[in-house]
Amino acid sequence: MNQEDLSVGITGFIDILGFGEKVKNAQTLEDINSIRTSIKKIQNEFDFETEDKLTEEVQQLNSTTVLAFSDCVVVNIPLESESTKYSGTFDPIMSELAGFAYAQGNCVLNSLFIRGGLELGWWYQDGNTLISQSMVGAVKREESACIPVIALCEKMYNYFSEHNHRNFYSENFDPVRGMFKKYTSEEDEFYYIDYISICVEALDWHRSKEQITTYRKASPDEKDEIMAAGYRENVDTWLSNHARNIEAAANSAPNDKVKDKYKWLASYHNDVAKGYSTKEESICRI
Repeated sequence: MNQEDLSVGITGFIDILGFGEKVKNAQTLEDINSIRTSIKKIQNEFDFETEDKLTEEVQQLNSTTVLAFSDCVVVNIPLESESTKYSGTFDPIMSELAGFAYAQGNCVLNSLFIRGGLELGWWYQDGNTLISQSMVGAVKREESACIPVIALCEKMYNYFSEHNHRNFYSENFDPVRGMFKKYTSEEDEFYYIDYISICVEALDWHRSKEQITTYRKASPDEKDEIMAAGYRENVDTWLSNHARNIEAAANSAPNDKVKDKYKWLASYHNDVAKGYSTKEESICRI
């Protein structure tokens, strides 16, 4: 073994909900091609074999590895890289996890629902040989999570919650509280990436050239109102589309057990939505 093939870092294991059932029921070329298209979309969202130069450069700086097989995507982010050498391990890796949130949000807007696990541990890769403590933990966390979220193992959450660089932020801007939510049931308890809040917070205020043209001609006070109104409109649209896709997935669920997962997702959606929108269309009704 070579020391350079071994690293310690974060591994994410992402799986597509309902994939096995779709494959089992696929009978035609069109069925198989539809599955292939869904897999490609999810792989693209998690930057597998990206053709975007900027994304590729960021992956190189962070020494990120993205693997894809069947319906799964595996992402490994070492704690030691060119990026963390200068910035420390807190901000760069939290930024990568924000990217996971955007990817999950975009997947749902494309009617693709995923579940994942995140763990901290060692990763050994030499060519086609891969042995990883963190991937084993991530897979187990994904398998045991009963809801469509990207769940954190306890060691992983503790790493961020106890990180010294967390103290650089005030309580009102605490990235750990802003990034993760807690799930609790009689059977399990874990933190997960709060992808809905992260996606909504990241929305821009404009969607057209006309909006930008109007903004440029406006007075300072008018500019503030244009930006505020544009953001509210984009939030309402995002939440409405997200809600409708959850409703559609729940209505086509093959059984009550699967439907319950979408009911939980609808409840999570509504819990976040009420803090950002007053529109009826923003609420998910199942």
